[in-house]
Amino acid sequence: MSVAVVAGAGGVLGRALVDRFAAAGYAVGTLRRGSASPGAAAGESCDLGDAAAVEAAAARLVAALGDADVLVCNAAQLIVAPFQELAAADFEAPWRVAVAGAAASVRAVLPAMRRRGRGTVIFSGATASKRGAARFAAFSSAKFALRGLAQALAREVQPEGVHVVHVVLDGLLRGSPSAARFGAAGANLLDPAAAAAAYLGLVDQPDSAWSHEIDLRPAGERF
Repeated sequence: MSVAVVAGAGGVLGRALVDRFAAAGYAVGTLRRGSASPGAAAGESCDLGDAAAVEAAAARLVAALGDADVLVCNAAQLIVAPFQELAAADFEAPWRVAVAGAAASVRAVLPAMRRRGRGTVIFSGATASKRGAARFAAFSSAKFALRGLAQALAREVQPEGVHVVHVVLDGLLRGSPSAARFGAAGANLLDPAAAAAAYLGLVDQPDSAWSHEIDLRPAGERF
């Protein structure tokens, strides 16, 4: 059975990813701050901003389920504030979750992917991955860094058969705290289930036509 690991499975997209990959026949393991996601074959609770804890938890999942065929790095921490109100720790926290935690997850699964000459690593980006906005300095700087990690990793391991993808989620996810916080509704929301289906489609791409970066946005989103 193929194995998928979702790092950052606690939010609406994380849960949708677990459901989608499980429905496609994958054994799914999760990394998240709280308890294991419903329906996951295995789950590990850890501080997603602690790289050592993430790498150890991911290694335990692999030991329990087998070598990962798919890794989705979906964890993020949103801090929104005027620049002069941001402490140094406010810049460090989103980076630790989005970048250091993602790199730790990759370290746990990549050696087996390279040995087998196959596998897919998907990073969840955001509008902030490509465009900084007022009050989003901490979040944007972390997401820009994650995009750079994805690009560098793709150029290193794609020739070995490992598919690396960066997904720009250009919009707010239906049912998420951010959607409620910023008052988005209706056609201006991304459907988590539809986004998860797009992630699975990336895994299924033939290696003669791989995507490295795609944008997902609702029809009503301006861009």
